[in-house]
Amino acid sequence: MGIIKKKPTFAHSNFNTMIIYGYREARLQTKTFEDGFCTACGQKGTLTATVFSRHAHIMWVPLFPFYKRMVIRCQHCGKEFQLKETPEILHSRLYEFKKSQKPPFWQWVGLLLFIVFIFNIILSVQLDNKKRESFYKSPQLNDVYCLKYDEGYSLMYIDEIRDDSVFFITNDYVAEKHSNAKKLHRPDFYDADTYYGYSREKLDEYYYDRKIIKDIWRNLPYNSEYTEDDEPLTTDDGDESYEDEEEEEEENDPTNG
Repeated sequence: MGIIKKKPTFAHSNFNTMIIYGYREARLQTKTFEDGFCTACGQKGTLTATVFSRHAHIMWVPLFPFYKRMVIRCQHCGKEFQLKETPEILHSRLYEFKKSQKPPFWQWVGLLLFIVFIFNIILSVQLDNKKRESFYKSPQLNDVYCLKYDEGYSLMYIDEIRDDSVFFITNDYVAEKHSNAKKLHRPDFYDADTYYGYSREKLDEYYYDRKIIKDIWRNLPYNSEYTEDDEPLTTDDGDESYEDEEEEEEENDPTNG
């Protein structure tokens, strides 16, 4: 769907979201040409020219101007003219008048906001990359590493640092999305018996070459209790979710009469 002249504003509905977009116009300036005359009624000094600037919008927020139009009208008889229908003596002046009119600043506000938004995203990514790089080069105890596996994302945290080696305790669970990986940071999701040590050379391979290490978090607080609204979690070996394990334990608990 694009811009439709006969329907300056229309809506596109997707599920429960409605996006209203289209175009609107703003009047820039009106000028009366005293030495011109109306070719319809013959009156002199009654021709006026009004310039409009048309801009695209989304949800009534102006994005950018894309077109200017000029309306030429006789104030005596009300007839409107195209530029070529006016007296030839006025053609160049009418053209220059239209050309001299500039869209107001506010018609660009949506595009400017979009540029600022993109700039902030780029800046945020760069700052995150620098922070992650500093955490990697200067590891500390309890730094949490987010790892990318074929089946999703999991965590491990630094438990010990010795000379040129770093030792981790790994998480037993996997999140399908990177955005949900922090939800795995719970004490009961880590297996203290699963203890891995890596040389700095091996970690460099995971971090720089194979891109397995996707994020590093420092002073990451433990996640609150897992809720039913969260996405299902699976263990590293493909077992059922944490909630299913709890239910099975309750069913098999001999103290449950």
